[in-house]
Amino acid sequence: VIDMYKPRKRLDVGTWGVMGIGMGSAIAAAVETGQPVLAIEGDSAFGFSGMEIETICRYNLPVCVVVFNNSGIYRGMDTNPTGGTDAATTVFVKNSRYDKMIEAFGGVGVSVTTPEELSRAVNEAMDSGKPTLINAVIDSSAGTESGRIGNLNPKSVVVSRKK
Repeated sequence: VIDMYKPRKRLDVGTWGVMGIGMGSAIAAAVETGQPVLAIEGDSAFGFSGMEIETICRYNLPVCVVVFNNSGIYRGMDTNPTGGTDAATTVFVKNSRYDKMIEAFGGVGVSVTTPEELSRAVNEAMDSGKPTLINAVIDSSAGTESGRIGNLNPKSVVVSRKK
């Protein structure tokens, strides 16, 4: 849990918000404030703008990106609805190492699998002020509620006519 202690220090797209804008927000916050920034992304959202880690490294911005990696969109264990042998289109490559991406640009990459490792890595990154990406591997079934919001869609008020 990331506690907030000061007002106006969190950027968030809101519940069920737009995916993929976190990296741009993190860059803007680091440039504007000069302070260390913690960006928290899912592996799916990171896929939309993850190459912004190049910008973070190019300008040596004090940004720590945590990618929660459950190997998929929603979750990394969906079955192919067609019954085929290929993985579902929502499943990513297992054991992806997003931390290696930032290393290619000169940043610090860390892979963690426990809450203790994550806490230690975040604290070290925030203290160092170096561009860092933490690949936080979580259970592939984590996030099963994500995207399952059809029941929240408004019901049609149009009455169907009998023919």
